[in-house]
Amino acid sequence: MDTVQPELELINVYRELRHAFNREGWSEKDLERPSYYPTDILSNFQKFSSLRDKLLHELKTYFGTIDQSDFTDYLTNKLKDIDIEIPLKNGNIKRNNTRD
Repeated sequence: MDTVQPELELINVYRELRHAFNREGWSEKDLERPSYYPTDILSNFQKFSSLRDKLLHELKTYFGTIDQSDFTDYLTNKLKDIDIEIPLKNGNIKRNNTRD
């Protein structure tokens, strides 16, 4: 898995999504219920979902039965690096009068 990296395109789409979330100024909490959906976020989310399903199908072809929770854990661990690389706002949008 580490050599072939079948999830690479999925990770790149996720990275694009994180950049778009940042551009919109969204926090992690905002991701739970966004008030609007820009077209690039919507299309990348659809692409992400499709790639995720394709990856799961591909892994099942190679390894047989794949436990859904194991697959989710595997992806979550891979995507955590992107979350650290591209952090979102903390949700506190009040000005604190400090110069930053």
